[in-house]
Amino acid sequence: MRRAQQLGRYHLLDRIAFGGMAEIYRAKTFDGQGHPHLVAVKRVLAHLAEDDDFIQMLVDEAKIASLLRHVNIARVYEFARAHGEYFIAMEHVDGKDTRTILERCRQKKKPMPPEHAAYITAEVASALHAAHTALDSKRRPLRIVHRDVSPSNIIISYTGEVKLCDFGIAKATLSKVNTKTGVIKGKVKYMSPEQALGRKLDHRSDVFSLGSCLYEMLTRVPPFTASNEMDLLIKVRDAKYRPIADLVPSTPPEIEAIADRCLTRSRAQRYQTAAEVETDLRAFLRRYVPNYSRSHLGRYVRKAFAAEIERELRMLEEYVLDDQVSDDVGENLIAREGDEAAPMAVPFQPRPAGTSDVIMPDSQLTSSAEDTDGDGENSTTAERRQMRAEAAFDLHGAQTMIIDPARHQARPRTQSAPPPVPPPRPRTQSAPPPVPPPRARTRTQPPRPAPDFGNDDIHREDTMILDRGRFRPGRG
Repeated sequence: MRRAQQLGRYHLLDRIAFGGMAEIYRAKTFDGQGHPHLVAVKRVLAHLAEDDDFIQMLVDEAKIASLLRHVNIARVYEFARAHGEYFIAMEHVDGKDTRTILERCRQKKKPMPPEHAAYITAEVASALHAAHTALDSKRRPLRIVHRDVSPSNIIISYTGEVKLCDFGIAKATLSKVNTKTGVIKGKVKYMSPEQALGRKLDHRSDVFSLGSCLYEMLTRVPPFTASNEMDLLIKVRDAKYRPIADLVPSTPPEIEAIADRCLTRSRAQRYQTAAEVETDLRAFLRRYVPNYSRSHLGRYVRKAFAAEIERELRMLEEYVLDDQVSDDVGENLIAREGDEAAPMAVPFQPRPAGTSDVIMPDSQLTSSAEDTDGDGENSTTAERRQMRAEAAFDLHGAQTMIIDPARHQARPRTQSAPPPVPPPRPRTQSAPPPVPPPRARTRTQPPRPAPDFGNDDIHREDTMILDRGRFRPGRG
């Protein structure tokens, strides 16, 4: 068994990502009703905890993301300090980031199918447009620019959900850390030309970066590569790259044209909004694969990572909570700001009321994703719960009613045992009894024919499935 480490409201399980500034853990927590949830916790590395500018940048990230409510944006719950450490708690997406998926594509030497690349890019474009047009509580534009749109910040769930995350270097009107002119922030490989030049950015910079992600999904290689960062900066500034058709001749020309327009060096010639990118990609998808849905993407990811999924499930079952669960949830540094941008109260607590301290298997955990209804469930969680319910329900053993459409009345059909068959009468040698004459029929009261369920008509009758679990014992 492995022991989870408590940090504020959360119990850290396995580490799922590591970088130069922070490490990200999968963590468990509980809602007000005692239900377990999985969240992602980004814990700041110790050597950066004393850097005031860096901490303020994380406050800005958490504040920006907490204001955004969109199905394709990973939600942030709090930026807090507890037990002497800083961390951000955010939505856990049960899946893989696009960088990991592209690495698997490179291993198999196969690019991502165009329909999946189009769908992922369209979903991210929708998220970017929501961020670019977001307003504060006084209806003033926030003018958010993500500045770090890259495959590592696009997560795909095992059910096909697409989430944009990590607004760590995003720029908005509420940001308190100002970037000096000429200072470059972001991953050079996915920068826009104006970003590589250190110029002032607007939302069209994110459109260029999104085009770089689309290019890599279609070809397995980024549009700009070099042996060192200085040469890479020059290539990004010039915005010169090999045509997609040269690398993958089978690429549909329509989606190649969309990527090329995103990657135009001139901002005026580029797509002017992320919404325009989304519109063209949705139109391409309708023509290329008319019946495409997110379930197609989910199956693609699950098939590519089937072994990892099974291994992660077994690993999560090994964790137990600490013997002593602390009620110290720390201080939410976003709420401390005291302005109208502060988010709502964090809906989690470190322990469930009246339950044991054993970590539940992953199959019983709820991923704390976008909760638009306030019920603690996102579409991934709801689908999994529905699949488990359908698997546990015995359809053929359920009580049913056959509804007579002629009378619009329901006749209950129970599964009571049939009446016992009477024993046969002993036969005698006497003559058989005479056959009674047929009963005379009158025209005034014609007999009503019994329903014939000996053929397939029963399968066309309207039926009602009764959940027997809702009835008290002893009732039919």
